[in-house]
Amino acid sequence: MAGSASYHGTAKSSAIRVGVLGLGQGRSHLRAFQLLDGATVAAVCDRDERLAERVAHEFGVKTRFPTYEAMLDDPAIDLIVVATPDHLHGRHAIMALEAGKHVLSEIPMATTLAECNRIIELTDRHGLKYHMGNQVRYAFCLREVERMIRTGDLGEIFYGEGEYLHTMDDIVKDRPPDHWRIHPRTPQTTLLGGGPHAIDTLRWLMGVNFIEAQAYHAQQQSRWQTTHTTVALFKAGNGAAAKVTVSYGMVRPYCLYYAVYGSQGSFERTRDQGGAIDDTVNYHYHDRIAGARRMAPVTVPNWSNPAIQRRHSLGHGTMEIEQAQHFLKAIIADEEPAIGPREAARSIAAGICALQSAQQGGGAVAIPDFS
Repeated sequence: MAGSASYHGTAKSSAIRVGVLGLGQGRSHLRAFQLLDGATVAAVCDRDERLAERVAHEFGVKTRFPTYEAMLDDPAIDLIVVATPDHLHGRHAIMALEAGKHVLSEIPMATTLAECNRIIELTDRHGLKYHMGNQVRYAFCLREVERMIRTGDLGEIFYGEGEYLHTMDDIVKDRPPDHWRIHPRTPQTTLLGGGPHAIDTLRWLMGVNFIEAQAYHAQQQSRWQTTHTTVALFKAGNGAAAKVTVSYGMVRPYCLYYAVYGSQGSFERTRDQGGAIDDTVNYHYHDRIAGARRMAPVTVPNWSNPAIQRRHSLGHGTMEIEQAQHFLKAIIADEEPAIGPREAARSIAAGICALQSAQQGGGAVAIPDFS
């Protein structure tokens, strides 16, 4: 199928043909794939027909499918981008895999352990590729940090912190009261909404799997009567500990904060981070820096790769572009994607189990390892 295409300089006639489901966040993925050799966006689908028509016209996509089922029935579509509401991701990914399509899904992978297991089962059985779209692993400001930690510059890692802080006012202030993020039947959760950006990225930085979770919700409700802040503690398989805070209620600018502490050094992000194409500051400290008394600030590009930001920048800078590029390579070279089904499930299961703990008022919940 699509695996025979060459990665660089591929003619569009032999490219992987992408269908995009959900045209809110899906538009960033649509544009990312359009910017790459080796892929062509062949179709879009959204339940809002006027939105689908407008996006198809704006981006020059020839085919609009009236239903997701119709898009899945098209044998020419090789890859589905799932960018629907959170609670539908698992179902829509499973439908695509059952139809023989590769899947790039927005976070979260799913909202139940059963859906996570089903996605793993289908990719194993059919040899299909699945990638969970945590763009933050492609943030330029974290690349060298992850390499330093992985190669042992911080020594043995024993503690980490992750935070996703994003006021819900920014997200839903202009939305109708039945919008899925605040609808009583489908409210966006903390640890499975923005939370995977914190959980999955922290796991990646620390190089660990979380094996146990305990969490608490702040009891105060948002003005939409939704839970807005959750704090989770995780035990890692190597004995390390971690803390993740996710909040839609904090009155502050958007923030993705990470910190990792090891036996030989420490890393912390600034909490005053700037925009996608701005510079930002990371702080480092190492025991081999003789006489150091303060964390050393290092100024780096924030989300966007400076090698390509002058040509292209999407809503999240260049992160979606590089994510799409790496997923195409995984499909063509028949390699495991960076956040393949098991890797994604380990992060999402951590969120699911932490939510279970918070919903029962605390207490430890074991996290499956999906090995």
